[in-house]
Amino acid sequence: MPDLLLDHPAPDFDEFLRILNGEQEPRRVPLVELGIDREVLQIIQETYLGERWALPPDISSPDQHNESYYRQLIQIYYRLGYDFVPIWPIWLNRPPRPTRQATDTADLSRGMRNWVDEAGALIRSRANFESFPWDKIYNPPEIIEIAAYHLPEGMKLVVSACVFEDVFETLLGTEGFFYMLTDEPQLVEDVFNQWGQLVHDFYASVIAMDAVGGIFHADDMGFKTGTMISPAELRRLLFPWLAKYARLAHAHNKPFILHSCGNLYRKSPSIMDDLIDVVKIDGFHSFQDIILPIADAKARFGSRVGLLGGVDMDKLATLSEPDLRSYVRGILEACMPGGRFALGSGNTVANYVPLRNYAIMLEEARNWK
Repeated sequence: MPDLLLDHPAPDFDEFLRILNGEQEPRRVPLVELGIDREVLQIIQETYLGERWALPPDISSPDQHNESYYRQLIQIYYRLGYDFVPIWPIWLNRPPRPTRQATDTADLSRGMRNWVDEAGALIRSRANFESFPWDKIYNPPEIIEIAAYHLPEGMKLVVSACVFEDVFETLLGTEGFFYMLTDEPQLVEDVFNQWGQLVHDFYASVIAMDAVGGIFHADDMGFKTGTMISPAELRRLLFPWLAKYARLAHAHNKPFILHSCGNLYRKSPSIMDDLIDVVKIDGFHSFQDIILPIADAKARFGSRVGLLGGVDMDKLATLSEPDLRSYVRGILEACMPGGRFALGSGNTVANYVPLRNYAIMLEEARNWK
């Protein structure tokens, strides 16, 4: 298997930003991931670094932040060659998500995999909304301070959270959300505003820290052929919050990067045009070849915004080594000139991606000239 870890990494988040902004012709391929599944991280920690895996923090014990977890997380991203580590909030006092479970059939199985319970919801009425513990839910900012202590020179943290996905999948539930858009539109808007403010409070509590390089917000808004709800509703309910997060990041001279799955490119102006011109995103992440290959996205949007990821998940998981190497090289040849690009999976390094294929993607990035 290709070498997975670097012996002497040289992270440089400032250079990553210059490449993302098109201010520097890249001398290397910057890498990006919104996340790496725990099972992948654990096998790297135990098999390649030879250290015991430390469990993530337990949200039921707010005083147990588990410093060892953040130390190992940063060490793994550092040795893999990344310039930043994504950190997600731990929402204390948040009611548990309604989920369904099924057997996890991935090679690096977690035993059981959680799925969204489309019929489940935490808020089904105005009374539920009024009694929801909005004022008790928070993320302890000391978690960022703990993680920051272990950052190598040149490396940063980026903070990530969700609004649309949390409202759509958990707070109102998928089925309830669609009904309420028609039956109780004001309640939907109120839920968006309450959760949007909680996310804003989280970002505002940490964005000024020197260790925090920017915001990498994640909200899946679409599917293969369109958006989950109408573009007009996205512009009304979600985009004002995304714009606030972007302004917050920019006020501290830091980037606002957005992750979203789905087809955001239909019609003109498209959702993507709004994200670039109205929300003012600095980078966009998540691409599927069946929707818009990253090379086509670079030709269409690359002069206006940084593009990140691009290695289609299906291909990353299933291609043979020769085909995968050829595929990744094609992406680099199309997207590296002029910068405004970072290589990574089209979504995340999931536990069904063969570790060998992940290593091949990294090796092709390191060998690019």
